[in-house]
Amino acid sequence: MSLLSSSHASSSPSAAGNRADHLRRLFALTWRYRGGCFLTLLWEVGAEALALGAFIYSGLALDVLRHRALPDTTQEPRWPLGIAPSADGPLWQILSIAAGMVLLITLLRAYARYRTRLSSETLIQRITVDLRTALYDKLQRLGFSWFDTHDSGGLINRVTGDAGSVRLFIEGVVLQLIISTAALGLFLFYMFREHAWLTLAVITVFPIQAWVLIRYSRSIEPRLQSHRETLDRLIQTLQECIIGVKVIKGFGQEEQVKDRFGERNDDAYEARMKIVRTNASLLPWITTLANLQIAILLFYGGHLVYIGPAAGGIALGTLWVFFSLVRQLAGQVETIVSSAASIPESMVGANRVFELLDAPVEIAAPAQAHVPEEVRGRIEFDHVSFRYRAESPLVLEDVSFVVEPGETVALVGPAGSGKSTIFNLLCRFYDATDGRVLVDGVDVRQWDPGALRRAVSVVFQEPFLFSNTIANNVRFGVPDAPEDAVAQAVRDAVAEEFVAASRDGYQTIIGERGLTLSGGERQRLSIARAILPESPILLLDDAMASVDARTEVRIAANLGRIMRGRTTLIIAHRLSTLRRADRVLVVEQGCITAQGTHEQLMRDNEHYRKAALLQLDREREEESGELESQEALR
Repeated sequence: MSLLSSSHASSSPSAAGNRADHLRRLFALTWRYRGGCFLTLLWEVGAEALALGAFIYSGLALDVLRHRALPDTTQEPRWPLGIAPSADGPLWQILSIAAGMVLLITLLRAYARYRTRLSSETLIQRITVDLRTALYDKLQRLGFSWFDTHDSGGLINRVTGDAGSVRLFIEGVVLQLIISTAALGLFLFYMFREHAWLTLAVITVFPIQAWVLIRYSRSIEPRLQSHRETLDRLIQTLQECIIGVKVIKGFGQEEQVKDRFGERNDDAYEARMKIVRTNASLLPWITTLANLQIAILLFYGGHLVYIGPAAGGIALGTLWVFFSLVRQLAGQVETIVSSAASIPESMVGANRVFELLDAPVEIAAPAQAHVPEEVRGRIEFDHVSFRYRAESPLVLEDVSFVVEPGETVALVGPAGSGKSTIFNLLCRFYDATDGRVLVDGVDVRQWDPGALRRAVSVVFQEPFLFSNTIANNVRFGVPDAPEDAVAQAVRDAVAEEFVAASRDGYQTIIGERGLTLSGGERQRLSIARAILPESPILLLDDAMASVDARTEVRIAANLGRIMRGRTTLIIAHRLSTLRRADRVLVVEQGCITAQGTHEQLMRDNEHYRKAALLQLDREREEESGELESQEALR
C-alpha cells in the first residue's frame, strides 16, 4: 500500500490535505479487504432486517388482541407478505403463530449476529496482523539514522497501540457507519411507508445530533494527539527503568525513578481524563435527544392511534413497532456518533502509523544491485567524510586508506575519534556524506545490502544477545549451522568452559539481552557468533574489552588462525593486538594521522609511543592484579 507521512492536527491547508489523504488511504486499505467487509455487512444488515421482522410480528400480536377486544371499532390486522391464518380461528392459535414467528426470527437473528461477530473478528485480526507485519518489516529496512531520532518506546507504541487505531477505523468507523446507515435506511423506509408525518416528527432531532457530533469532533482531536504523546513518554520511561534496573539500584535512585515514572503516569492520566470529560459532555446530549424522540412519538403517535387508520392514523401495533424502531434509531444514531467520534482518535494513530510506513529507506539496494559470486575482501576508503546529521559536525573528514585482501589492520585512537564510524560505513549502516567506501572495488552503495553484510562479520563494542539458547545465539548468522560447527566456534572464542558448566549446556536459555551472563561471557559468545559464518571480512570493535588478559591471549591465538586469509579490521588498545596487526591506523579527531606497523609507529611517532607505553603500564598492572587474585585464591 502507498503511504504518506503524517502531521499533527492543525487548521492549515496542508494539514487538512494530509487528513483527507489519510482518510482516502484508510478507505483504500478497507477496500483491499472488501470480501471480508462485504460478508460482515451482509450478515449484520440481515440481522437488522430480522430485528424489524420481530418488531412487526410483536405489533401484529397487539393488533390481534385489540381487534378481538374491539371488533367494531378496529380493522382486521394486516399480516406480512399476505400470509394470514383464518380470522375465525381461536385467539390462542393466532397468537401462537405470531409468537412462534417472533421466536423463529429471534433465533435466526442470533445466528446472524454470531456470524457477524465471527466474520468481523476474522477480518479485523487479519488486517491487524498484516499491518503489524508491514510495520515490523519497515522497521527492519530503516537506516540507523532514523532510529537515532526516534525513541524505542514510541516505536513500540506505534506497532502495538497505533496499529490498533487503524483497526478501530475499519471496524468502528467504516463498517459500523455503513451498517448503521443501512439499518437506518431500512428502518426509515418502513416508518415512512407506515406514516410519513410521524416519521418526520421523530427525526427532527437528527440535525441537532449532527451539530453535537461536529462540535465534539473538533474538540477531541488535539486531546487525542496529546494523549498519544504522553503514552509514548510513559512507555519510554518504563522501558528505561526495566533496562537500567542495575544502574538504578546501584546508585540507590529507586525513589527518584519512581517519582519520574509517577509524573509520566500522571501526565497520561490527565491527558486521558480530558478525553473522558469531552466524551462525558456528549453522552447526556445523546440521551436527552433520544428521550425527546420518545416524547414526540408518545404525543403525536398516541393521537394517531386514537383517531385510527381509517382517519389517517395508525394501529396500536404500528405504534409499538415505531416505539421499538425509535429505540433502535437512537442506538444506530449513537453508534454513528460514536463511530464518527472515533475518526479523530483513529486518525491520530493512523498518522503515526503512516509516518513510520512512509519513512524514507535511506539504505536501499539499487535497481541493479551488486551481488558477487565471491568476495575477496579488499577495502578502500576514498576521501570519506561523514556527519550523522546535517547540522552536526563532521565525525570523519577526508579519510583515505586501503586494506588488501587477507590483511589485518588495527585502528587505534581516543574515544570519539571515529573508529566505530568507519565500521558503520563499511557495513553501510550509514552512507558517507562525501567520498566513497569500496569493497572489492565496488562502492558499497552499489552492493545489495544483504550481500554486503553477509560478507562481513562484526563483533560490536557492546555485545547483544537474544533471549534464546546459547546455540541459537551463536548460529544467529547461520541458522542451519550444524552442532559441530557451533561447538568449534565456541571453542575458538574460549567459551566452552562456561557453556559446559551451564545448566543445559548449549540449550541453556540466556536471559533478555544476555543479562544472566557476565560481560566477558557475552563478549565471547559474540565472538563465536562472528566466527561461525566464516565471512571474508571480519570486524572486531574492541572485542577484547570485557575479557581478562589471560583469556585474551587464548582467544587471540585462535583468532590468529581464524583471521588467516580474511581481511580483518580491529579496534583495539592492547599492545598485544597492535603487535599482531599487519598495519596500525592512528585515528584522531576524525582523521588518519599516522599509519604503519606497531614497530614503525613506536619508532617514528612520539604521540603513539607515549600512548603505547602508558597502555603497557596498565596491562602490567592488570596482570599483576590477576596474579595476586590467583595467589589469594590458592
